[in-house]
Amino acid sequence: MKKRVIGFCSGLCFILAVLLFVLTGWYTERFDTSFAGLLFTLMTPMKGVGGGFWSDFLNGILPPVLIAAAVYLLLHILLRSERIGQWMQKHLHLSEKAEKIRQTAGKVLPAVSLVFLIVVCVNVYNRLHVGEYLRNVHAQTTLYEDHYTAPDAVAVKAPEQKPNVIWLVLESMETTYASREDGGIQAQNYMPRLTALAKENISFSDTDKLGGIYSTNNTNWTMAALFAGTSGLPFAFPVDQNSMNKYTKFAPEIISMGDILKRDGYRQVFLCGSDGEYGGRALYFREHGDYEIHDLFEARRRGEIPEDYYVWWGFEDRVLFRLAREELTRLAAGNEPFNLTMLTVDAHHLGGYTCEECGTEYTDRTANVIACTDRQVGEFVDWCREQPFWENTVLIITGDHPRMDTCLTGGMEFQERRIYNSFLNARKTPVGKTTFRTAVMMDLYPTMLSAMGYEIEGDRLGLGTDLFSARETLAEEMGYERLNEEVQKYSQYFIDHFAR
Repeated sequence: MKKRVIGFCSGLCFILAVLLFVLTGWYTERFDTSFAGLLFTLMTPMKGVGGGFWSDFLNGILPPVLIAAAVYLLLHILLRSERIGQWMQKHLHLSEKAEKIRQTAGKVLPAVSLVFLIVVCVNVYNRLHVGEYLRNVHAQTTLYEDHYTAPDAVAVKAPEQKPNVIWLVLESMETTYASREDGGIQAQNYMPRLTALAKENISFSDTDKLGGIYSTNNTNWTMAALFAGTSGLPFAFPVDQNSMNKYTKFAPEIISMGDILKRDGYRQVFLCGSDGEYGGRALYFREHGDYEIHDLFEARRRGEIPEDYYVWWGFEDRVLFRLAREELTRLAAGNEPFNLTMLTVDAHHLGGYTCEECGTEYTDRTANVIACTDRQVGEFVDWCREQPFWENTVLIITGDHPRMDTCLTGGMEFQERRIYNSFLNARKTPVGKTTFRTAVMMDLYPTMLSAMGYEIEGDRLGLGTDLFSARETLAEEMGYERLNEEVQKYSQYFIDHFAR
């Protein structure tokens, strides 16, 4: 019995080590994101996950793990089975010395498995920068006590004529997709329309060319970016609260952009081509602004797509932009100002989704996806400009985070890449500079309101700074690296004020 238990534990150690090794290799090869982002993904219910994730995961993980299990089983039988030893002596005429070697190897096999597991765990710890994450989350910060501006503690005044607003959030839209000449890293520009929109309108850049917004810890996945951009806060909730769709309340004490626009009579819609509940998105937008949720299931319910329709994460961006046109026409027919927040999905990792409208101009699949997204955004902007509501509408186009896989990134680190932004029909002209800025997603909160003509006392909301003002952002005051560390640290103030 003892021998069997040792054999079972030894096999478990070996297979677990192989699983961790393969899983880490698969993850680091395909993704480029923080350990916090990985934890969020693991803690979030996988209902609603699309994009071929499971097929790629299973194809990448199962074969080597099954092979490893078979190899270990074979070694266990050959080295530890007495019957096999007797058979080998009888039929293969093993010498006494060879038999001793076989028995010794069988005895050390469990130790080898345990050492292998330890080595793999150290490898995982180093490759995923777990130590850095643990140091930050166990350290404490006074960031919020020192710098948080509560939206109800300052005057946030709407303009006399309230404009409509469209916030178009482009999945994984970073400016590295542009040509080197334009500020990206590519030999040719895969996003010419978006580049032109940034040049012709207002765009905040970290360089004197097409650049953009920095990504920080706890704002660097889609739900965290949506939250940061509308609340001025990082998604720094305790890990066990990351699955926000398990809860009936989502940070009830915060005052978000949606809350302010609801106060001022806006009708609000969140439109996405996936399950709106995924990651707590629907809960957040319903709780903070009473948004109507127009997602995959609502589109089916309305008969806008067939009841069994499902591609990629739900429906692709060509359908999303069609539904956005219909939604905007409906909203514009009402008497209230409106806020349409819409999220694309085709550029999502891994590699992106090539729809029927994607060309084959480039040999790289992701390049074709980005070019297709760029083209569809350009056509959508052209359509908006022709509509009666355009003159009284602010259109804000941003990415959500840099790519989480390594396609088209040229080996650049995740946080070295910048998030796209442009502001069309803004009601203000920037007082300060628009180039060589160090801005983060949290700065979008007051900046989007300011672009709509809102006057914000002190030019700050949450941890965000109005980029239309001359005031320095927190990242400029503190330095990006320090702010990036602070937003990942533990804060009792955050827990007491925002997470309960």
